[in-house]
Amino acid sequence: MKKLIIILVYLFIGLTAYAETSSNYYNRVDGYFYTNLTPYGTWIEIDYGVVAWRPTIIKRNWAPYKLGRWVWTDYGWYWDSYEPFGYIVFHYGRWYYDDYYGWIWIPDDEWAPAWVEWRYDDDYIGWAPLHPYAVFSVNFGIRITYNYYIPHTHWHFVTYRNFCNPYVYNYYVPEKHKYRIYGRTKERYEYKYHNGRVRNEGVDFDFIRKRSGQRIEKRDLITSDNPRDFENIKKRDENRIRTFIADRNEIQRDREALKQIKIERSERRPGLDIEKVELTEVKRNRTIDRKEVDDRRQTEKERNVNRDDKTRERNDDIMKEKNKIDNSVPRENQKKSVEKEKMRTNESRDLEKRKEVESYNDSYRNREVNTDRNRLNQNDDKTFEMKRKDSRISDQKNVVNKNENVEYKNFEQRRIESRTIESKRNDNERKVETRRNQTQQRNDVSERRQNNSRTERTR
Repeated sequence: MKKLIIILVYLFIGLTAYAETSSNYYNRVDGYFYTNLTPYGTWIEIDYGVVAWRPTIIKRNWAPYKLGRWVWTDYGWYWDSYEPFGYIVFHYGRWYYDDYYGWIWIPDDEWAPAWVEWRYDDDYIGWAPLHPYAVFSVNFGIRITYNYYIPHTHWHFVTYRNFCNPYVYNYYVPEKHKYRIYGRTKERYEYKYHNGRVRNEGVDFDFIRKRSGQRIEKRDLITSDNPRDFENIKKRDENRIRTFIADRNEIQRDREALKQIKIERSERRPGLDIEKVELTEVKRNRTIDRKEVDDRRQTEKERNVNRDDKTRERNDDIMKEKNKIDNSVPRENQKKSVEKEKMRTNESRDLEKRKEVESYNDSYRNREVNTDRNRLNQNDDKTFEMKRKDSRISDQKNVVNKNENVEYKNFEQRRIESRTIESKRNDNERKVETRRNQTQQRNDVSERRQNNSRTERTR
């Protein structure tokens, strides 16, 4: 009985200790980035050891710092988000827009009222998410590690009158007018350190108050490190703003939660240059996971080697099959090709023989002609005849060797001359006809005059 009681006591103590440990772990993990953001998006690995969060429960044309309001506090302009995940992603880390993934959030452990860049003129004020290449330093403020251009489409512009409106998202400048406003405004991002926290001064408070013509009240910030205080975003106090500020040491230890979270790993990397990003959380994650990164790279290298070997073996098999197919060509086709080759050879040989015979015949004719000439020369009686024959042969050769182009020209010339003669003849005939007609007309006129004169005499 005593043993049973002792066992039960030990079990009770162990279960209590386990419950306390689990509760502390749950509060720690669920109170920070990784587990707490999982219901509203997915975690993706954008580089070895570096993860980013992509929101999925969003509407079309969604963008960071769009649904909420601006509040003036002791730490400058504070973005009071209306979204359930806004108390983390709009006060920690940076936002980056990728053509493939869309908007992704890069974690960091530095809190601020809002990480935005400002643009303004006398009529409009605008803001856009600060990119990951912007690093905050206590001594320098914002330091840019890589020149990055924020497109004008990522900016939200409003008039000063609607800047502090609780429904400011209803008064944004339409997309088609942003470019014109962006070109005439000047940029500003003024971040300082105040009472151990980052202060977002942005555009000067007095300037905004004068341009808006409204009274802007300063609100108090109530800090909390418990995420359960932010579960119901509908409960809001108009005078006091509750904000989430986590312990940096807890944020660093919170990376253990990644082992229990599903992380999407894809070969497609964002356009972000991770080597130029100097955010604390990114640098720390790269250092912590160096061994894991090396192991994964080695695994990928071995996988690539195996893939290359398999590809090589597949290519070898394909070549063997191709050789088999080539060797299995029917012999009849081979015979036909051999016969065709023989026929080509025989034809070339016949042609050569024909040329030889013709050359021999020509030489034989030449010899005969020479023999005849010699005979004619020897015989005086036949000399004249031989010369006449030679002259006849030479005339024939000359006639044959005349250029066809010359004949054609002569023909054309004769035709042109005949046409010219014909035209002259026609002209002469026309002239003769014309003269005949003129003579006839004169005769008719003279005859008419004579008739008229006779008539006059008769009267």
